[in-house]
Amino acid sequence: MRSELALAVFTLGLLGCDEKPDGPAPQRFASVKKNTQASATAFCDQSYPATGAGTKRFVPPELRPFGPASPATKTPGWTWLNIWATWCKPCVEEMGMLNRWHDALTRESLPVRFELLSIDEPTEQPALEAWSTKNLPGRIEWVRSQADFGTLLDSLGVERNASIPIHVLIDPRGLVRCVRVGAIHEQNYGAVRDLIAEGH
Repeated sequence: MRSELALAVFTLGLLGCDEKPDGPAPQRFASVKKNTQASATAFCDQSYPATGAGTKRFVPPELRPFGPASPATKTPGWTWLNIWATWCKPCVEEMGMLNRWHDALTRESLPVRFELLSIDEPTEQPALEAWSTKNLPGRIEWVRSQADFGTLLDSLGVERNASIPIHVLIDPRGLVRCVRVGAIHEQNYGAVRDLIAEGH
């Protein structure tokens, strides 16, 4: 029992977004700045070059089995990794916008494959399954454990106490180009589009 309590405390400390969707948004999200400049530099908290020193290859985390198995096919083009959870209010609030952005980028001949990486605990599986029936911009994947989530954050150059959602833009060669910690906003679309168009 004591070890389970310690794990719960550790998990809450690790995750920045710690409110259920029907509760008030955490205070920390009140300080997330809404970018007014449509520039990738303003959008990304961490930026990595496409070539030369400082490039960062994306290393996928270990996953829990979830949903029907599908062939491991890799669609050419950019990948948008959205790290979220069903209980994170800012995460679920931006899903509709991500859907619109997915459609808009496709119309502009800049197709992006969205991967929705959930960090939900096993007890949240029913909520995650309910979300999988909704109209989402991409397929839900489920990180295997909090330890795997921590390793993923380390590999992205993100602090382990960072708030979710976290957005990661990965170019067609599998290189991490941009990491955004925190919520995104409608006015960020231009920055995202420019970054993807530049490396398309």
